[in-house]
Formats: sequence, structure tokens, C-alpha cells
Amino acid sequence: MEFTKETINHVLLWRMEQTDRDVAYFAEAADGRFVPVGPPQARRNNLSWAAALIRRGLPVGTRVAILAGVRAEWVECDLGNLLARTVTIGVYPTSTPDSIAYILQHSEARVLVVGDQADLDRCASILGSCPGLDLIVAMEPVTAPPGLGVELTTLDDVRLQGDQALAGGEAWLLEHAAQAEPDDMITVVYTSGTTGPPKGAVLTHRNLFAVTDAVNAMFRFRDDQIGLVYLPLAHILQRYAVYQGLRFGGIGYYSRRMTELGEVLPAVRPHVLAAVPRVLEKIHAKAMARIQGMSSFRQAVVRWAFAVGTTVADAERAGQSVSWWERRQQRVADRLVFSKIRERLGGNVEVIVSGGAPLAPELCSWFQAAGLLVIEGYGLTETSAPATTNTPDIQRIGTVGKAIPGTEVKLASDGEILIKGAGVFRGYFKDEAATAAAFDADGFFRSGDIGEFDADGFLRITDRKKDLIITAAGKNIAPANIENLLKQHRLVGQAMVHGDRRRYLTCLLTLCPEETPEWAAEQGLTDRSLAAVAALPSVRVELERHVMATNALLASYESVKKWTLLPVAFEIDNGYLTPTLKLKRRQITQDFREQLDAFYAADED
Repeated sequence: MEFTKETINHVLLWRMEQTDRDVAYFAEAADGRFVPVGPPQARRNNLSWAAALIRRGLPVGTRVAILAGVRAEWVECDLGNLLARTVTIGVYPTSTPDSIAYILQHSEARVLVVGDQADLDRCASILGSCPGLDLIVAMEPVTAPPGLGVELTTLDDVRLQGDQALAGGEAWLLEHAAQAEPDDMITVVYTSGTTGPPKGAVLTHRNLFAVTDAVNAMFRFRDDQIGLVYLPLAHILQRYAVYQGLRFGGIGYYSRRMTELGEVLPAVRPHVLAAVPRVLEKIHAKAMARIQGMSSFRQAVVRWAFAVGTTVADAERAGQSVSWWERRQQRVADRLVFSKIRERLGGNVEVIVSGGAPLAPELCSWFQAAGLLVIEGYGLTETSAPATTNTPDIQRIGTVGKAIPGTEVKLASDGEILIKGAGVFRGYFKDEAATAAAFDADGFFRSGDIGEFDADGFLRITDRKKDLIITAAGKNIAPANIENLLKQHRLVGQAMVHGDRRRYLTCLLTLCPEETPEWAAEQGLTDRSLAAVAALPSVRVELERHVMATNALLASYESVKKWTLLPVAFEIDNGYLTPTLKLKRRQITQDFREQLDAFYAADED
């Protein structure tokens, strides 16, 4: 489809006219059922929200913040904002009140949309410090906290107001939406920085149109493909995936249950799954736990199956022929092992798109051996999500592929990845100094990531520039690779490798909040808390074996010499993870300084 203007609005207006299907998307109800929403209802949801905003006198460019978990209404409001030509400000529902206040104040938001009572209560105490806020809209019925001080209404009521504004026809609104220009601001995405206040990346229609256009040409998407929307919508990866769906017409299932994917995936049976590495790590850990519970004979069968699957997958990626005997073995392995793994993911997954952080090559190989195509890409908020990607036809495990069409990627002298292209953001909202510092003299965006190209031009991410560890011996070490290996144990939730300007590396480990209680139940333990399990000598012995096995895969200077298991998890709510699940290393180092210093105390003595 050719568009007269390179705007997401024109994509949306075109999509709203495609009414030849029974279902536009599925919304998850409070009881977990997925309820179909037809094209007419989807159209009404978008248009009525947009009309109500315009009727209230909100000018083009007004910021509208959305503070809610994943749900269809989030996207309905976002698409309505597009039509009204207002600007979406996504706020993570896990954000602290202070962080919410900063984003609302800095963005000068006039409207705040909240998902439920918990979202409203989380931000109620700070609304008095946001004088520009005129209206709060709740997606479901809520009770106003005492002294709210801001007009409160419901999404249903706002839509009714929009319906009234559209009583005489919708042509005026469609014309208003069509006037959007490529360089108009579409959203400000506040980066979940590991240090300091977040910066608001300004993304335009041109940015997001360019990346959806480029990726749409590289992948063989079909309009009957089912996708699962479950990652935070305040993050650009999931938002980009939604806009990509507008282009190729897939059917989205909006799930509120990110932590219950094991139940959601078999119910939805998606064809396309977008994921961050931590999701894939958990799927792998679950599978390995089941395998470890099998008899020794069945474990041997699984090992044989993966050896066969890896051989065939490696040959196919390299364009080499596979013998009839290997193909026959693969069919047996698939029937005995791989088909059961795929069925746990719904049985229909054709491609898993991984982004947001580097994926351990071993993990990618494991999935591909099982017949699950994993495509790894790379991008940032500032590049509107994808800047590079592998493709189904051309891929290299351990890399994030090559630049998408219209994007140029190169390396600075220190290895920093530099990016230029139509998808690169305009700058940081109300921050000229940060914007100037983000670009080099040739207009390339400084990503802050360190990378390298292989002999064939595939990009490999080694680490964040500011996360690199330089030991006392002058060795430059990227901790992310080591941490990814350590997290491949079922019980390990997070790992933070430490050792900058020290003689050797050490590590803080935490238990996985989801897997640990389940494991404790399997062991017959009554106290299944993280603190109780972390204190068990048997767990320490098990993790010591895992650390030693990990060290065997690393160079001697990369190995972890000492480690400890903390009685708490690194989580978003306790301030140790960003909303995109990145470690807040500075905060962790500060709060666990005593444990880290103890690793080296004997040397200093």
C-alpha cells in the first residue's frame, strides 16, 4: 500500500477502512477471557476518543499521558490521540509517584488516563504538584481519593461525549487527522534511565513510519497472523509492534498477564511473538526445570534431540544441505521433544522477535534447534525501536543483524555504535544540551552501546559503554555476557557482575521471584520466601556449581572469583531495575556496598 504522506495517521485511516474481517483485535476481560472487538467498534473507540479531546478545546500537540498496564484501551486511546493530533506520553504503571510527577510536569500533560484504582491511587498524592493537569480519565470505574483536586471521569463517559461531537458526521475529524505532517510529534517516550531523571525522546510520524515501512519490506508478515501484545506499552518496542500491526494487518490479543505467559500462550496460540531476552530466559529455565525432573533415559533422549536439532539448524542457516539421515533424525526428535516445547508456546509460533537487550547466543541456538525461529534486532527509544535486524532469510546468531533500509550504522573510534536515519529521533523534549550531546558532528546518534562488526557486516553488541568494567590489570570486560550466562539457571533471577578497577570479578546473585516458590514447593518446603530459600546450604551448593560451570565457558580474567546470593530480588518496585528490566547498577552498588567491599577485604588486608 502506498501512502500520500509518510505518517502513522495515514496508515491508521487506511486501516480503519479495511472492514472485511470479523475481528479487529481481542481485548482481555477482567476474568481472563479474550473478547473479540469488531472493526466497527474499534473504529468508534478511536474516533470518539479523538472527537472528545478536540471538543474539549485541546490544540494540536497537547500532551496526553497514559498510566496503565497493557490493555486494549491503552492502544485505543493512543490511536485516538493520533487522530486528534495530540501527543501520547506513556507512563509505566510501576513508576514511583515522584517519577510520575516528574514526567507529568516535564511533559506539561493536560490529560492523564489511568487504568484502574491502583493506578489512580499510585499517583494521587502528587497530582497537586501538576498544575497543568486538567482532566483524569479512568478506563474502569474508580473512587476518587480524598482531595484529588482534578476533574475525574471515565473512559466510557468521554466516548459518549465524543459520540455527541460526531452526531453530525465524522468527515471533519477524518480531515483533521489527515492533516498530520511527517515531522509532527507523535509521542514523547521517557527513557527509563539507570541514573538521573528520565529524558523525553521526541518521536515523529516520519520516525515511526520509516521503521515500520522498512521492516514491513524485510519480513513476510501476513494479515491473518496472530500477535500477542503483553510487553509494556510505555516502552517503544511494544508500541512500534502495534504500529507494525497496522501495516500488515495482524490480529492482536491484548493481555494484562505478562507474568502468566504459560497460561496465556496456549490460549492465544500466536504466530508472532515479540520478546525481551528476560522472557526467553524464563521460558528456557521452565523447560530445563521440566527436563531435569525426567528420568535419566528421557533426559538422554532430550540431549540427543537437541544435538540433532542444532546440527540441522546450523546447516540451514549456513545454506548447507542436510542429509536424508539427519532430516529423518530431526523428524523423530521433533515428534518426541520439540513439538511438545512448541505446544507450550501455543503450537503456532512462526517467529520470535527479540529486542531490548542482547540475547545470549546459546539461548538463541536452543530455541532454533527446537524449531522456533528467533530473530534478534537492535534499537533504542531514540531510534524508534529497530535500527538493525536479522531476517528470516539472512541471520547470524550472536549478532543483531544489519541496518534496516534507510538507516546507517557505524562505529566510533572507541567502539560506540553510531546511528543515522529516518527513524532516529528529533531530540530530547525541552533539553537542548542533552540533544546536542546525543549527536556527533556528522549527525550520527551516539547510542551509548559498544559493538563490533563481524567479517560479513553483522553487528554484535558487546555492552553498554558506561557499563564496561576495566579491571586493575587493564582488561576491558563486558559484564552483560557473563550475566546472561549466569541467569540461565532456573533459580537465578538477576546477576550483577562487579569489578571495575579491582583485581578480579565478583557477582551479586538474586533468586527468581516466579520460579523460586514453585521450586520450593517441589522440594516440600513450607517457607517458600526468597530469604528462606536463599539461606539453604543446598541452594548455595547448587549455585556454586552453576557459577563454576559458567566460569568454564569464559576466559580466566572474565571468570567470577567470588559471589553471594542476596535474600531479596532486584525488581522495579524496589528501585533496582528500570521498567525495561535493566539493572540500576549505581543504586545496587550503593545499597550493597558492604557485600561488594567484603569480596576484596582479604586482598586489601
